[in-house]
Amino acid sequence: MQANRDNALPPAHGRGPFAATLLGLVAAACAQGALAQDFIYVVRPGDNPWNITERYLKSIDYWPRIQDYNRILEPTAIQPGTLLRIPVGWMRARQDTARVIDVHGSVEHRRGSTVEPVVAGMELTAGATIHSGDDGSLTIEFADGSRSRVGNNAELRVGQVQRLNASGAQQVGIELKRGQIESVVTPARKAGGRYTIETPAAVAAVRGTDFRVRTDGTAMLAETLEGEIALRNRRGETRLRSGTGTQATRSTAPAPAQRLLSAPALDALPERIERVPFSIDIADVPGATGYRTQIAPSAAFTVVASDRVSAAPAVRGEAHLPDGEYMMRVRAIDARGLEGIDAERSIIIDARPEPPFPSQPAPDGFATDERIGFTWGGIADALQYHFELAGDPGFEHLLQRENLVEPHFVLAHALEAGDYFWRVAVTTASEGRGPFSDPQRFRRPQPGPTPEAPEIDGEHLQLRWRASDGAERYEVQVSSDASFSAPEYTLETERAELVMPRPPGGTWHVRIRSQEAAAPMGPWGTPQQLEVPHNHWRALLILLPLLLAL
Repeated sequence: MQANRDNALPPAHGRGPFAATLLGLVAAACAQGALAQDFIYVVRPGDNPWNITERYLKSIDYWPRIQDYNRILEPTAIQPGTLLRIPVGWMRARQDTARVIDVHGSVEHRRGSTVEPVVAGMELTAGATIHSGDDGSLTIEFADGSRSRVGNNAELRVGQVQRLNASGAQQVGIELKRGQIESVVTPARKAGGRYTIETPAAVAAVRGTDFRVRTDGTAMLAETLEGEIALRNRRGETRLRSGTGTQATRSTAPAPAQRLLSAPALDALPERIERVPFSIDIADVPGATGYRTQIAPSAAFTVVASDRVSAAPAVRGEAHLPDGEYMMRVRAIDARGLEGIDAERSIIIDARPEPPFPSQPAPDGFATDERIGFTWGGIADALQYHFELAGDPGFEHLLQRENLVEPHFVLAHALEAGDYFWRVAVTTASEGRGPFSDPQRFRRPQPGPTPEAPEIDGEHLQLRWRASDGAERYEVQVSSDASFSAPEYTLETERAELVMPRPPGGTWHVRIRSQEAAAPMGPWGTPQQLEVPHNHWRALLILLPLLLAL
């Protein structure tokens, strides 16, 4: 029940200066009632303004205020059952404490000149100031079970933690200077219970709800997930029912409530995440301009181990997350900065030991050796390496699987032309078997073409072959040795033909390889043997001078 000027006081006829002063005090109390609530006291037999004041109010001087505030004409004859309104600010209360039930990262507790790290189990009293770092978060629990989770880079002061003597109702007041608080407040079942979060821009007041508040020191954003909150400042008030949010600044009244964006769909996310940091795409939420991903080490979500914001529709996690089971919350952010309904799911991070770093073949590189070799970075305490080769990035059709003790492997057979994928994992003594590395793609180029039968004409030998798809140039070797250990001729051409000087008569071997755009020379094609006839006329020309000399 709120106090206002319409029901403040009757005219004060025949009153002296004290009565005028009393009127001013009561009027001021009623004006403050717009931002507070009245305690409703049920009169019992024998009650009067004096003994009520003595039992429950801060000073005996308040009894005239109770009488005038409630328009009591006969203070000695108040009927039992009468409902008296008493501003909560007048009432006597005993100081209470809050307790830190969980903490993560860097969080400091300050009181006066004393600064100490926050630890689980620490008790907080009115006047305590909390600062959380870049990686900090904590949950504060109050005596009635209400909880507030404070995010990173936050600064707040515990302004009030007390219980009213009249009813035992809990009253909590938090001053949030910057950062974010997510609160689940137990519904007030006793008269006078309240929970407020005050920011420089506005005050959020609740009696039981699930809501979020953020401030940068000038503006305030608030979202209600369950129940209802009242968001107020000197310029106005807005009620936020379940599924709505709004913003306020120091100079503007809280804007009308707006519907929050719906929860993102997380069904397509893998249950196990094997690489950190990670960024996994999700379906876009209409109207979203960003997405927040929070990851907690327990389903209770009392602290946050990773808090990332992405402009793209994706869930993200930080690199420092240890292996283990986690609870993930993801919500969309609209153009005003309001964060929507949470989507939740459990995940498992199994990213360690981290996989070795693949070296050769290089990612998206080419492998031209007949027997392709694979190498990767060695791990100091590796017990075993696990190598896989496949013709598809999903590794559904494995071509080779090996368990090795050294960080390298050479295929025993040649691969056909095409795209291939390989990956490697490691088992260590300290962390067991880890995940595979990201698939590494490499290309096996087409082997060189096979030359057709040569044409030998006088002093020249002409070779032709079928042009290779995508080839920009060719390399041709002609050797008298079938192993091509020291070929006599190595020639290049951009056309699928070559004219070269006629080699001496005898048996020769020819092989060709091609080069695609932005690629090295591919593997050699199948060597071909060719016979070059001996040129007897040339021998006669050499002998002719000797014959003429005879």
